[in-house]
Amino acid sequence: MTSRRDFLKYTGAVTLAATQPQLSWAQQTLPARPIPGTDEQLAVIGLGNSQAFRSGDRDSAGQLLEIFLSRGGNYVDVGGSSALVVGELGHSMGKTDQLFLGNYLDPRDDMQDVARSLAGAQHKSALDLVHTRSLEGFRSSHDSYRALKEEGLVRYIGVARTGASGFEAMAGLVDDGLVDFIQVNYSMMEPQAGERLLPLAMDRGVGVAISRPFINGDYFSIIRGHALPEWAAEFDCATWAQFSLKFILSHPAVTCVLTETANPEHAVDNIGAGFGRLPDDATRQRMLAHMRGLA
Repeated sequence: MTSRRDFLKYTGAVTLAATQPQLSWAQQTLPARPIPGTDEQLAVIGLGNSQAFRSGDRDSAGQLLEIFLSRGGNYVDVGGSSALVVGELGHSMGKTDQLFLGNYLDPRDDMQDVARSLAGAQHKSALDLVHTRSLEGFRSSHDSYRALKEEGLVRYIGVARTGASGFEAMAGLVDDGLVDFIQVNYSMMEPQAGERLLPLAMDRGVGVAISRPFINGDYFSIIRGHALPEWAAEFDCATWAQFSLKFILSHPAVTCVLTETANPEHAVDNIGAGFGRLPDDATRQRMLAHMRGLA
């Protein structure tokens, strides 16, 4: 598998990204989209549970957060020790209120105590979002999750799942009005969620965070050795990473896309996808066809 670092060295894409119109967007604030049914907005580019957070390297994690937050980013997906690392760093930077943290909490007897303790560690009065990868557990324990909201311990609840095998069960939770948010994989190489799940979420007013925009790096193996098509400039796309992210963001159901990187250069490149034009329906089909030709 070609890593993104190796791919960028091979293509010189970092240099390209660094020289495109003086990165005119670099000091701008990321565009944001509303969480359905609320006045709250999330920046269209979020951060996944980066190795910089999981490793406990606070210097690297702090640098990554500074880049992200200085451009108006807010949604960070956190799990395990990352929930504490990011919460503490955000507090030390004076950015606790800006951060929107996507936490994980599986069904358990002491959910209220855990939520209360985690909120305190993140210096928040309530957790922003709590979700679980257990679709069956969420349904069977929905009353407990709803109680977290009713008691003011959590603001939003939902589920996260990677892989089409869980889409039907996830769609059932959306259709039954049990979730505020879903996190799901969707991209040109994994478009299945766009067939039913994403339109259903949009129809039911459910927030959508997208994971695996680069299919864990496999995307860069597919495009290695290929030049970015010239017509990508028609939607202000300068790099292959932005090619994937702009496709995802052009789906109207998507609230934000989570990009997982520990590399500051990659983070800047990813953020660039949030600016400028997005592909229209005809261009989306052209992008899909182009990627099928490379795969």
